[in-house]
Amino acid sequence: MLTQDQIADIQGFNKVYQNVFKSVDAAIIEAGYSLTEKEVLLEISKTERCTANILIGQLGIDRSYMSRMLKRFERLGLIQKAVSDTDSRIKYIHLTDFGREEFNRLSDIQNRQIACAFEKLSSEDVHAICSALVMTRNKLSAANDVITIRPFKQSDIEYVISRHKTLYYAERHLSGTFSAYVDKIVYEFVEQFNPETDCLNILECNGVPAGSIAIKKAGEDAAQLRFFMLEPEMRRRGYGNRLMDMALDFCRDRNYKMVFLLTITAQVVARHVYETHGFCRVSGTDRSEWGEGVIEERWELRL
Repeated sequence: MLTQDQIADIQGFNKVYQNVFKSVDAAIIEAGYSLTEKEVLLEISKTERCTANILIGQLGIDRSYMSRMLKRFERLGLIQKAVSDTDSRIKYIHLTDFGREEFNRLSDIQNRQIACAFEKLSSEDVHAICSALVMTRNKLSAANDVITIRPFKQSDIEYVISRHKTLYYAERHLSGTFSAYVDKIVYEFVEQFNPETDCLNILECNGVPAGSIAIKKAGEDAAQLRFFMLEPEMRRRGYGNRLMDMALDFCRDRNYKMVFLLTITAQVVARHVYETHGFCRVSGTDRSEWGEGVIEERWELRL
C-alpha cells in the first residue's frame, strides 16, 4: 500500500507533467482540433473497419458527443462512411486522404512540441528521464494489462495496413510510395495465405490489437518474416521478443532452413531484436523513393 508521502510524490509528478505538456496540448488546439478529436482520429487511423460504437467503447466518449464530432469530421472532409456489405446497420468509418494528411500534420506538431519541452536538458538527462518513463510505464502496464497473442482474423488486415502506414510516416516520414507498397504486399499475403506454410499473429493488449508478425513461405525450405510491428506503448516490454520467438518456432515446426526479412536502417530497435535472435545483415538497397536516405536491408537467419 502506498504511503501518504508516496502519494504526494506521485501527485507532484503529475502536476509537473501536466504543466510541461500544456504546450503540447495547446499546439494541437491552435491547429484547429481538440485533444479528444486528435485521439479519435488516431483510433480511426488504425483500421478501415472502425465504427462509432468501437470508438465509444475504446475511448469512453459520450455517444451524442461522438456523433457531433463525426459529423464535423465529415464536413471537414476528414472521414468517409461506408455501409457494411454484410449488415446494412453497420457504417464503417475511415480516413480520407485529406484526413490522413491532417492526422500526420497533427502528429508532426505534437512531436515538435515534445522535442521543445526537452531541448533545455542535456542528452544525459534526457536519457535518464526516458529510461525512468519506460520503467514506470512497463511496471504499471505489467500490473494492469491483459496481453494475448492470437492468429489473425480478417478484420485485422486493415489494422496491419493502417498502422504500418501511420507509424512509418510518424516515426520515419516514409512517402506515399511506401504506403502503396504496404497495401500491395499485405493484400497479396492474405490472398495467398496458406495456414500450413504461413502465419500472421496479432498481439492484443486489453482486447485491442497492439502489434503483429507474419511468416510467409518464400521457397522450398525458406520463409520470409514480415509485418513485424509494435505500438509505441508496447515497445521495450519484451513483447517483440515473444512475437519473434513464436514466429521462429513456427518456422522450425514447418522445417524451414532459412528465414529472411527486409527492414530499413532507421529501425534501430527492431534491428536489435533481429540481431539478438541470430539474424545477420547481408545486403542494403537504396530506397530513396520511400524517403531521403532510406536504405532497405536484407537480414537472414539459418535455422
